[in-house]
Amino acid sequence: MKLVKSSIEKGKVALDRPGLKGRIIYDRENAQAVVIDIAEGMELAEHKTPVDVFILVLAGRGIITIGGDKHEVMKDDIIDSRKMIPHGIVNTGEETLRVLVVKAPHP
Repeated sequence: MKLVKSSIEKGKVALDRPGLKGRIIYDRENAQAVVIDIAEGMELAEHKTPVDVFILVLAGRGIITIGGDKHEVMKDDIIDSRKMIPHGIVNTGEETLRVLVVKAPHP
């Protein structure tokens, strides 16, 4: 198998709003991975996905809401969110909140 090396910056832009940037870094038939940067004080509004997702906090801190429950999160936390459950995240820290979102199966 051939090694494929890339970077977050080379990912396809999936989200580009003031204070919110998302790039698809993995996109295959069985799963999709997106790195999302949330600026200080900004929020990724609650939404639903048609597939299960897990979120790995890569940097920063914030509050994630899943199904109405709020939880503080910080670097290295992993959050599991089942399909069709409303979820969103707000950056409550003093630096960019960077999360890796993995959707499986591919939506």
